[in-house]
Amino acid sequence: MHPATYMLIPIAVVGLGYFIASSKRGVVGRTRIGSRSLDMHTIAPPKLVFERLSAIGAPYRVDDSDATTFTLVLSSPPTFTTWGFLYPVTITADNTGSRIEVGIESRFIQIGPLVTRAHKQCLAAIEDLIGVPAARVATRA
Repeated sequence: MHPATYMLIPIAVVGLGYFIASSKRGVVGRTRIGSRSLDMHTIAPPKLVFERLSAIGAPYRVDDSDATTFTLVLSSPPTFTTWGFLYPVTITADNTGSRIEVGIESRFIQIGPLVTRAHKQCLAAIEDLIGVPAARVATRA
């Protein structure tokens, strides 16, 4: 095999990964929270939290949502260091307001500290959007 051929294989894999990651969209019925989740509590009612999250801005967007179950799937685009992620979000009423649970799923293949970092950044964006103090956030890994 010609040495240049060895360069084409990684380029093809990266290209395929970028294509898959760019075209994968989150769907409420198919994107599950899974074992990696972060949650937080707020005094805001679920409907208000859902409305605020529905208006989240860049770099996140809402791929799908269900207003009857207060469930959304947020996403972030592929970047130079990640394939992008899907963030399933469920909002449930509790005694003092709402519990917000946020999961994470890679759009292609991603493991390691970049996943944890992206997950925490999404949670921070949600906190900023609805005004939840950081001390009220819980982690379940």
